[in-house]
Amino acid sequence: MKRYFLSVLALAGSFSCAQAQISDSLNVDNLLLIAPKLKEVNVLGTWAKQDDPIAQVNLNLKDIESLNTGRDLPYVLQDVAGVVSFSDAGNGIGYTNMRIRGSDITRINVTVNGIPMNDAESHGVFWVNTPDLMSSTNAIQLQKGLGTSTNGSGAFGATLGLNTLGAKEQGGRVTMGLGSYGTQRATVEANTGQAKSGFWLNTRLSTITSNGYVDRASSDLQSYYLSGGFTGGDHSVEIVRFGGGERTYQAWYGIDSTTMYGGAYDAAPTTNSAGAIYDDNWNVLGSYEDQVDNYGQQHTQLHYRFDNLLGGALNAAIHHTAGAGYYEEYNQGYGFADFGISPYYNSTGDTVAYGDIATRKWLDNDFYGATASWMTSAKGNTFILGGGAHRYEGGHFGQVIWANNPNVDALSQNYYSGDALKDDANIYAKWSKKLSKMMFYGDVQYRFVQHSSTGGSATGPANFDRTFNFINPKAGLTYSLKGKQVLGAYLGLGHKEPNRTDLQNAEFANDIKAEQMLDLEMNYRNSSENWDLDVNIYRQQYQNQLVLTGSLDAQGYPIRANTGLSFRQGLEVAGRYDFTKELQFSANLALSQNQNVDWIGGTSSLVQGNTTIAFSPAVVGGGRLTYEKKGFEASLWNQFIGKQYLSNDGLEMQTLPAYHLVNARVSYTWNCDANQRIIGFVEVRNLGDLSYAANGYMWGVTPYYYAQATRNVMTGVTFEF
Repeated sequence: MKRYFLSVLALAGSFSCAQAQISDSLNVDNLLLIAPKLKEVNVLGTWAKQDDPIAQVNLNLKDIESLNTGRDLPYVLQDVAGVVSFSDAGNGIGYTNMRIRGSDITRINVTVNGIPMNDAESHGVFWVNTPDLMSSTNAIQLQKGLGTSTNGSGAFGATLGLNTLGAKEQGGRVTMGLGSYGTQRATVEANTGQAKSGFWLNTRLSTITSNGYVDRASSDLQSYYLSGGFTGGDHSVEIVRFGGGERTYQAWYGIDSTTMYGGAYDAAPTTNSAGAIYDDNWNVLGSYEDQVDNYGQQHTQLHYRFDNLLGGALNAAIHHTAGAGYYEEYNQGYGFADFGISPYYNSTGDTVAYGDIATRKWLDNDFYGATASWMTSAKGNTFILGGGAHRYEGGHFGQVIWANNPNVDALSQNYYSGDALKDDANIYAKWSKKLSKMMFYGDVQYRFVQHSSTGGSATGPANFDRTFNFINPKAGLTYSLKGKQVLGAYLGLGHKEPNRTDLQNAEFANDIKAEQMLDLEMNYRNSSENWDLDVNIYRQQYQNQLVLTGSLDAQGYPIRANTGLSFRQGLEVAGRYDFTKELQFSANLALSQNQNVDWIGGTSSLVQGNTTIAFSPAVVGGGRLTYEKKGFEASLWNQFIGKQYLSNDGLEMQTLPAYHLVNARVSYTWNCDANQRIIGFVEVRNLGDLSYAANGYMWGVTPYYYAQATRNVMTGVTFEF
């Protein structure tokens, strides 16, 4: 990989290209109110319009290209108010995640081209399964709170839409990158552009590898993207195929407070106990080489657009996602009976019922369905009618591949096996009307969910059958003041079903209630030629919110519980100011209060009164200063994340300390001619070399932390032709 990287550098040096007088560098500072060109985006039914009364952030292609360094989407969105990003390996490669307004990814609805990405059972999104998807994304919209009606699981924290559709400009791109912890990246893209006949083809291949900041937290990721389409008259068709494979050494155990922060012993934040093999005195003898997560996922989408159907535009799609893989684990000192293995007699005639077992826990699933929306406008009114129907079929099973039992090499049968089925269908209608300076907005959705499971799982029996029927209404208005000032108000009611682990971990699955949230938002927007301002105030009132208790189950999934009444309320401010044409400043601040009402403690079983909801910092803020001129760009930005509680008990000994990060980036663009340019960058994160944790969990009464990388570097060069 290094040899190829040096070859590209040599190629860049061999070009004698005159530097352009007018900078073509990329502007990433204005993350507010950027209107992506959605003419070719056939997901309009699920995306908010810019003048809708919904708190939103829109990133266009140039923003995405500038922020895309090989890390996953949670790190691309770090500049957005209220976003907290983190990764298991500590350096943003491999398993990455984020929270928005304190809500984790299971409460953030994610779609790609209008197709749901959230796993039907866990509700999570595993970016590691589709690495480098950002290199094929041309627009992103993030809606805060409930947002507009969309396909897939309910959104409480945010709705996130990615668009990859449409013909790209003819040409290609080669990107090579190197970084700390042995990180290497290579991406190759080629696009035909749209021919006179109306056809086009887009392709991409990517590979990303890294050792990770945490010990043995290695990642070996490959992905691809292929799309082809045709546009003629009022019709367009596009087929999209993307996917990837990952082999990631597990780093999801975390470390205790002494290992993270020191104490009687020196801190060792890179310690990883996953796969460790111990002697009888708990001294580490070595590690299991294949303590890995190994998974592949393939997405296929077929999109059709008809721009003149009954006076409106029809968008329709069918889709299929196939995923299969396992995580392998070395289990030391476990009972043979737990894995369906009989004990054996040793040489002295004693019964041996415990030993070491290597297992693979499999998931083999299919997710398929269809979506459609129809939009028309007349006399200031806009109508959208849409919906979708999806089915998930999942197989969960475990295999013993080795045991230190003389009677067992590998089990021919699964030691657990279960099947799951989930149907999800929705229909929605949206209306907006412009009347002088007012714009009225209405939106109502009906959603049907049926989720059943039979058989077993890695943590025990998984037998349940639940059906939910939800009505989700939303309404709002905007009022245009003098100049470009806009006032907006939004009120919505949303519902969300429990996920698989909620139902499985419950003593009685029928006792787990669906969540309900009433979302009230007020926003103010103003802009001029050299500045933007966006202010949003919200109150989210929950009934039966499933909040993170801070604990994990035996598979490492977070355990949640209904908390009765709870609320989130806050103020979000984001803005941009151009001191000069070359020097720009942007900043954001999110202040919030996140409370459980009359919380019943998970550790004390007593009413503890109002406590802070876990993983919900009261302060999240940041700022970015950028200088750009004639192809040169330099940015300095920071992010502050306030203290977070690891459980809902509100105990100071169960917290993630606040942290403040400072990062820097320098890039230069050589414009060779109209079709060729070379872009090189160096990015340094955590300039202060801070040792910190951005995520954690509770195991009983003991807090565990996920250490994040100290000072680290990522470099890259892109050749476009």
